[in-house]
Amino acid sequence: MQHRNVAREVGLVVASLAVLVHWLDQAPALLATVLIVATAAASTGPVVGEWRPWRMPLIPMVLPALAAFSIAGIAHIVTPVPWLAIDFVVGWAAVASVFSLETASDVLNAAEASTPPEGAVAAVAAPPTVRLRPRRRAEFDLPEIVAEPVVVNRPELPPHPHPLAVRVAAMSLAFLGFVAAGSLVPNGLAFDRQSLSTLRLAEYVALNAAIAGLVGYRLASLASPHRFDRIIRVVAFFQYAVVMAFATAVLRSLDLPRLFVPALLTLGIYVLTDLHESSDSITENRPLLQELLVLGVAAFVVIVWGLAQQG
Repeated sequence: MQHRNVAREVGLVVASLAVLVHWLDQAPALLATVLIVATAAASTGPVVGEWRPWRMPLIPMVLPALAAFSIAGIAHIVTPVPWLAIDFVVGWAAVASVFSLETASDVLNAAEASTPPEGAVAAVAAPPTVRLRPRRRAEFDLPEIVAEPVVVNRPELPPHPHPLAVRVAAMSLAFLGFVAAGSLVPNGLAFDRQSLSTLRLAEYVALNAAIAGLVGYRLASLASPHRFDRIIRVVAFFQYAVVMAFATAVLRSLDLPRLFVPALLTLGIYVLTDLHESSDSITENRPLLQELLVLGVAAFVVIVWGLAQQG
């Protein structure tokens, strides 16, 4: 109960600050959004027992940061009545939900809960990894070989006990984040069908790439939560970011109306996740190929529909 109250309080504070972005110009709004995102991310630290957020793993910070970014970005473009109030309420609920999802007691104690009994560990555990190093013996001043146990591949956080909830939250916040990115860049969502200048297009592409990269990082951490797996998560960040940056530039150049681009980018995130998490070769995975074909046809139909609405 106390943890749920903390989550609600954090959501209330973040949502209250985020909706104030509505009354700021584009440059101050972007700066305020960055500060709000940093506040939401850092607020996960004290709950998990770390009062120095810069020493925390990035994994539990991603979804609260994306939620805060979504509230602030969408608040910048909606009308005060009634949409700003709706953004506040929905944003409060979103931040509280993902904050609770990432910092709940069952999440933080998942590793201890999944540890077998001591006897079972002794029966099946492999011999501990040791490191050999020389040490001087004080009485004879001769080297002595000393064996020290080494902890191998210790997780930064326990594997998340609710991976499906994390995937659903990440996909939802990806869509809202793409909408928020278009809201923070003037005419990013093409409401009046105007093309973006080169500078504005670069800003829009960069924001969407950052959102996609963070989503990819969080999704990759579900299968790779260990310290030595950081390179896998970093590679996933750049894979998602580069692909979605290219997709953003292409789709935005088509001047598709309203929320077509965020929806198609979210579909792209889903496809990338399917490819990234597939354990079999793509050519040998018939269900995956069939799913990709159906999604490709759906994306093509949406693009054609959007182009037809331009007339």
